[in-house]
Amino acid sequence: MAQYECEIGTMDVVFGGTNANVFLSLVGDRGVLKETELNDPNSNDDWEKGAINRCVIQTNDLGWITAGTLRHDGSGPSPDWSVAYVKIINSEDGREWLAGVNTELKGNNPFRLVFKNTSRGQFDQLKRQKELEQERIEREQEAEDAQLEREATVEDARKLKDDWKAQAERRKAELKVELEKAKAEAEEAKLREEVARVRGAASGSAGPVVTGPVATGGMKTYEVFAVYSGRSVPLTQAINFDRATGRLLGVNAGFRVLVTDSASEGFGLAGMPGRWASFVGGSPASYGLDAERGVLAWDGSRGQVLNSAFLLQMFGSDWRGAVY
Repeated sequence: MAQYECEIGTMDVVFGGTNANVFLSLVGDRGVLKETELNDPNSNDDWEKGAINRCVIQTNDLGWITAGTLRHDGSGPSPDWSVAYVKIINSEDGREWLAGVNTELKGNNPFRLVFKNTSRGQFDQLKRQKELEQERIEREQEAEDAQLEREATVEDARKLKDDWKAQAERRKAELKVELEKAKAEAEEAKLREEVARVRGAASGSAGPVVTGPVATGGMKTYEVFAVYSGRSVPLTQAINFDRATGRLLGVNAGFRVLVTDSASEGFGLAGMPGRWASFVGGSPASYGLDAERGVLAWDGSRGQVLNSAFLLQMFGSDWRGAVY
């Protein structure tokens, strides 16, 4: 709400005053005051000739006042009213607007008022104070937001640290499980090695002595070996292979080439996971094989990789079907 003081000067002429009821309306750039009746609380006889009457109006903020109307209702004896001017003052900031009249108003004939701003009062100073206050509030809000952001950053860092610790504990627990699994697989590998050695000795062939890491997870090893006169023999004895050109020339007479995925056959290289990691390590995919399917052959002293190019020459285009 805003408060305005209305000042009306009556002309000092014969029969210039009126006993009629007086009404005022105002128009500003921010609002409109609908027609309202005026009364000077400090005068018992308003609107007498040569008098200046003042009254207070409570309304919404009208902004900069530009126009309005003034009229009387023609009641009472000799109602016609000679008005000199109308002045409006904003009680908050002291702005003043003046509309000249200098004419006689007849009953119920509104006079159109055109106001000019005659004083800015303290409007500019108060506006600047409001701007400074708003800037202060915004700075304080920015400082508060920055503080909250710093606190949130610290809290996020704490949560991140806690999450990292929890994840580290989970990883440690998983690694312990992996370690126990690896130990069990190593023990199993030793037992398989003993089985292969015993079987190799029984067949008259020296089996492989396995050392080094053992593959884990879904790794599976296949062994390609040869049989001659009922005995397992290294693949190198059964094939005619030109190392200079890398070409397989054929299988020697009397030999049969077999494939197994069991550690109980051949020279004990096959199985789940088998001896791939013992002699090669790394991914079988590096040799053109399936990622978790290694293929080895015993050369009389150690296991050797059979890559996809060799298997293609030995078994043809469907070598996977023949080996896996």
